[in-house]
Parts: sequence; structure tokens; C-alpha cells
Amino acid sequence: MGVITLTLISSGALASGSNPPLWVIATAGLAIGLGTYLGGWRIIRTMGKGLTEIESPQGFAAEASATTVILASSHLGFALSTTQVVSGAILGTGLGRRLAKVRWSVAGRMALAWLLTLPSAAAVGAVVAAVATTGTLGVAVTALVAIAAAGGLYAA
Repeated sequence: MGVITLTLISSGALASGSNPPLWVIATAGLAIGLGTYLGGWRIIRTMGKGLTEIESPQGFAAEASATTVILASSHLGFALSTTQVVSGAILGTGLGRRLAKVRWSVAGRMALAWLLTLPSAAAVGAVVAAVATTGTLGVAVTALVAIAAAGGLYAA
């Protein structure tokens, strides 16, 4: 919602200091819900079963510690990835449990994905910005390519 609202303010469609419009809130909520429905269960399964086996007490400890770190970091003005914080908390609870197995190969694949995400996002963002700034056709092409890519990733 913040990025869309900032874009609307930057383009002059909203006055400076405006709150997100209702359609932005509804669209963002729908996108988050749809994303969780379509693919979020895989992430939850990987975090709770694939990385290490956790049960309710470990899940509570992981969520409580992740919440503490996220709130403290936000208060201090630090930017962080909530996914990385939660992953670290789950790893910690897995290590803290007796006879627990941490699947380091899964943790390594996650770390590699995090390392590749930033440069990949920058490259895609640069290409999309170059295409989108060509006008309405560029924006339409960008939207169609994004929808096709999302569909392809979902199908894969």
C-alpha cells in the first residue's frame, strides 16, 4: 500500500500526506490474500517442516522472538527482511530443541536465494522501468509480461 500510495502522491494523483485510498487498501489486501492462498502454504510448510521440525511451543518462541526483533528494529529505524528474521528465529528454536535436526541444505538454498534476489530484482526493475517509461504501451506490455511470468511460475 505504501509504494502504491507514494507513487500516486509522486505523480500528483493524491495530495501530499494523503492516506491510501480504499481501492489501494482493498487491492493490496486481495493481492496478499491471493498470494498466501496460491503459494504461501509452501513457504509455511518449508519453514515449519522443511527447515526443522517445530511444534507449538517452538512456533510460539519463534514468533515471539521474531516480533521482538522486528519491532525493536522498526523503532530504531533499521530496515530488515521479516522473512529472514522469522527464518533465523525458526532455526534458533530448532537448534534449541533437544534431538532436533536442522536441515542445513534447505537453509543454504534459502540463503542463496536471498543473495540472488537483490541483483535480480535490480536488473528486472531496470528493464521494466526502461520499457514502462516509453508510454502507455510500455506499461501495458510490462503488465502483460508480469501476468504471464506469474502464471508461468505458478504452473511450474
